[in-house]
Order: sequence, then structure tokens, then C-alpha cells
Amino acid sequence: MHAMNSDRFDLNLLVVFDAVARTGSVTAAAARLSVSQPAVSHALNRLRDLLGDPLFVRNRNALVPTPRAQAMIEPVRSIVEAARDVVQRGAFDPGTSERVFRVGGSDYTMTVVVPALARLLRARAASSTLDLVPIGPQTLASLESGELDCSLWGTTVPGAPYLSRALFREHFIGVIGSQHPLARKAKKGELTLDDYLAYPHAATQFRLSVPSPIDTALAKLGRSRTIGFTSPNFASNVAALRDTDMVMAVPSRLVSVLVDKKSLVSFELPFDIPNHPYSLIWHRRSDADPACRWLREMVVAAAQTPQSRTSAR
Repeated sequence: MHAMNSDRFDLNLLVVFDAVARTGSVTAAAARLSVSQPAVSHALNRLRDLLGDPLFVRNRNALVPTPRAQAMIEPVRSIVEAARDVVQRGAFDPGTSERVFRVGGSDYTMTVVVPALARLLRARAASSTLDLVPIGPQTLASLESGELDCSLWGTTVPGAPYLSRALFREHFIGVIGSQHPLARKAKKGELTLDDYLAYPHAATQFRLSVPSPIDTALAKLGRSRTIGFTSPNFASNVAALRDTDMVMAVPSRLVSVLVDKKSLVSFELPFDIPNHPYSLIWHRRSDADPACRWLREMVVAAAQTPQSRTSAR
């Protein structure tokens, strides 16, 4: 055990330790802290010397913590976050801030909300950076750890310690190719449930393991659809409809963005499916952070822009 003079200890070493622990990489930690890679390496080596422990060892492509480092991660993170809160409280100025805002979102929300959010941040916080992260099973843990500031959310919102704010409600619109055998009936609003289920469907595979609202609604009717194509995003699914006999259900706000009315036909679904809410969620740890509060207001404003509200008629 190396003795340390607490009066001369450099707290910046803990900031570097926290960044390396979060990222598992000296390079990524340097990018996160906006400093050079040698500066991070130097600080990490100083801390290793002070503690008499290697702290992180390389395992394949990542740095993994030693037992000593693992025991330090949570206490150090609390210290760093407490110090950051003290400095940031009441001192956030979007016009001069160089903060990196990290927001989680699905393929859908990145298409209908994020463009307006990016425009708002460029207009009001031009020196900041917007870092978008696909949502998935890790999203809640990332909010808790501070890896994410907030996340757009399309399923049931989690309870405490997570907080939420409703953004809007969404409904689905049917889409087929303009040369589809059902195109004429779809244009006239005469397409039936049997018609809808007679052809294969293009489906989007969501990262979160929740049932599709389309399949849930059909199951209540004792019916089901045949899936002919799946992909991780709506845009590729819509593109796959052209010149095929497949059918797809698309959130209404995506129709004006993705659907070319010359090659595709949209129609109201021939069965009832409840509107579903989209929300913004965050962890209570960031609730009072002035920068995060400002960011959340920008997300709400972005969700209410005409472009985000546009839907098929």
C-alpha cells in the first residue's frame, strides 16, 4: 500500500479513472474528456503509482478493472458526479456550453423527433454535441450510470427511480406498393381485414423485447399475420415494399417522411389498434442537473414541431 498525502492528491485522477472505467478504453476516455490520449495514460499511470495497483488490465480489446479498481468504481463515480453537480448547479449556459448530450432513441424517434432536436441544439447550443444511442436492454442501466442523459421511450415507462414526461401519442397506418393487388381497394378505403392478412408483412424488429402492438391487436381478434421480411428499421422495410406484394404497418409520423406517394399507397388499418404513448425518461440522478433539465425541454419542444406532428390523413 502506497501512502498518499491527501492535501496534494489530484482529484482529476479520479475523473480519469471514472472515464476509463465507463469506457474500458484510454482512447475512448480521452474523447469523453476532450483531452489527449497521452494525458489520460499519464494520469492513469500516476494513479497506479499512488495506489500500487495496475487498476486496469487489457483483455482482448478492452481494459478490465482489477479487484481493487472494481471496488473503487462506485465510490469514485459518486465523488465525480457530486463534484460535477456542484460546478454545474445554476451555471449552465447553452450558448457557451461544450457539453456532450447523450440521448437514447429508437429508429422511429430518431427519424421523427431527433432532426428537430438537432436543429434546436445547433441554434441554441452550437458548441454542444448531440450523441444518439440506440435503445436496448442496456438503456435503463445507462441512464442510471450517467452514460445517457435521457431517452425517448415508446413502451410503458419504468417506475422509480426513473422519471418520465409524455411527449405525444401515435397510431399506425398501413402501407403497400402502388402496384400491389390491393392498391385499388386501399385507395378507396375498402380494404378488409381478410385482405390485409392475405399477404406477407414486412415487420420491424425492435431492440426492446416487447410484443408488436400489431400482433397484440390481431391476437385479440383471434387472427395473426404472416411475416415475409424483417429488419431493424422502418426505412429498409418501407423500401422493401416497392414492387412486392408485402404489407406493412407504419407509425403515422413516419408516413410523410418515408412514404413516396408515387410508389406507395397508405391506408387506415382495417382493425382497431390503440394509440400508444411516446415519452421521455430519465433517472432521478439527473433530474436537478440544469443542463439535463434544459436538454429535456429541448426534446419536448422538438416533439411538438410541425415536422414531428405531421401524420398521414
